[in-house]
Amino acid sequence: MNYAYHWLQKSNPQNPVLICLHGFTGTSQSFSFSFTEINVLAIDLIGHGQTDVYVHPYRYKLSVLVKDLSLLTIQLNIDSFYLLGYSMGARTALAWSIEQPKGIKGLVMEGGTPGIQSPLEKIERKKQDNRLATMLFTSSLAHFIEYWESLPIFNSQKMLPLSVRRNIRRERLSQQVIGLALSLMYMGTGQQKNYWPDLKKLQLPILYLVGEEDIKFQKIGKQFIEQNKCFRMIQVANSGHCIHLEQPKTFERLVGQWIKEEETKHANNKNKSTAI
Repeated sequence: MNYAYHWLQKSNPQNPVLICLHGFTGTSQSFSFSFTEINVLAIDLIGHGQTDVYVHPYRYKLSVLVKDLSLLTIQLNIDSFYLLGYSMGARTALAWSIEQPKGIKGLVMEGGTPGIQSPLEKIERKKQDNRLATMLFTSSLAHFIEYWESLPIFNSQKMLPLSVRRNIRRERLSQQVIGLALSLMYMGTGQQKNYWPDLKKLQLPILYLVGEEDIKFQKIGKQFIEQNKCFRMIQVANSGHCIHLEQPKTFERLVGQWIKEEETKHANNKNKSTAI
């Protein structure tokens, strides 16, 4: 299994590492940062971008995916790192933090959910994900992307500059049908394990970022931070579901500040341990 990745910034080996995971129909090219004190690694998730697509479907399961990603960090000699995930990438990052926590210093979730708690709602969501996969197989990719972009959750993106919207569409249209369909069928929200019960015991700082126009994920975020005192939520003005595209400067500032704060805490704790 081969995963495509690239370093957005890698200026100093002493800098903390931030690993970025994109959303559904996105790629590692979705992210753009200008950090000078953070080394940023972006990965194409399975079924997307330049990462392998034609593999056994079981490799698309979140539990298998996070094992593969954890192995990738070992191969790249990354001992410790922060995770950042958007939407599907946020779900993946949370699963990674719970199931393969070694080396993870903190997590930034941009949207994303710990899963569906109601068994009936989970069944319905699985059916919905499968219907979308069927649409991919029975119509053109262009038709599916047109439908996907028309969903209410992306309404705020219609206000983005035309050049940005064209880049987003170009990225989405670069995908392969089979990769998107298998992602929906095997790692969609309907297939995802319910991680809500795991949140209380998760000993990891988490920053949950949500747009002020993203009502659905504001509700999820409020429920999320109630589970653990290590969690924090920030609501970003003039943004919907995809903050890193709609308010990129604010997004970068919030992420950078949070990592700096966490690094300071790590350094202080290390100094205390040394003193003892």
